[in-house]
Amino acid sequence: MPLPRYALAPTHLTGDVFGWQLNRDGRFLDCHEAFQEDFDRDVEAAMDWAEHIIGSRQDWRHTRAGGSDRWISAHGPQSKDDDRAAVDADVLRGLEPGTLLVAVGPGGAGKSTFAAEGAIGMVVCLDSLRREIGGDAGDQSITPAAVERQNALLEKHLSTGTTVFLDSTNVEAHIRAALVHQARRHGRPIVALRFLPSLDTCRSRNRTRPPNRQVPDDVLAWQHSLAHEATPQALLAEGFTAAHDIATNRP
Repeated sequence: MPLPRYALAPTHLTGDVFGWQLNRDGRFLDCHEAFQEDFDRDVEAAMDWAEHIIGSRQDWRHTRAGGSDRWISAHGPQSKDDDRAAVDADVLRGLEPGTLLVAVGPGGAGKSTFAAEGAIGMVVCLDSLRREIGGDAGDQSITPAAVERQNALLEKHLSTGTTVFLDSTNVEAHIRAALVHQARRHGRPIVALRFLPSLDTCRSRNRTRPPNRQVPDDVLAWQHSLAHEATPQALLAEGFTAAHDIATNRP
């Protein structure tokens, strides 16, 4: 099987945000804001970042074909499992300590499953906090108190430099803006992980949940629409350090 062809390019991401975009065989993988002011050092840092995503060292070749700078690699060793799941695992292995990971996705998108299966570190889950406070993870009347508790926990972890994964929908831009502000205030990286399987998949998973945790169908469709609009480029423009699409292959 031929090795995948990766392309790493400096690019104007959106708004005033400049950085890097990584593609595989012409398909978008991930993007990241610039690392260093000095361009040569920025190139080296971008290559390190890309190799964390790919999961192996690469032999990068510079080209200006088409008039723009790019670094192409098709000669590095193939990783053990060269699919999107391998990419996702290396996102976690390459994290800077003290990173705030923010899940972005509708109900049933696989956020909690990812948290349970990934070696993320500390997990702050809004459903769990609702259960702790009121005994019912699905009781939305407890949400304000659970969010207050969530923010206090984030404040604690950010102040101590603990890597933490926020397991909640975070599909609304104003909620994400508050999280970006909180992370930046502590000087911590904040990385968005977008979970966006098909709406039918989310609906199917939602139906298997206990009745008290099922999301109304119209709310689920609204959440899915907002998550779809939160592209990696849009998330970078909001102030996230990096943004990744996470594949969840479970039915």
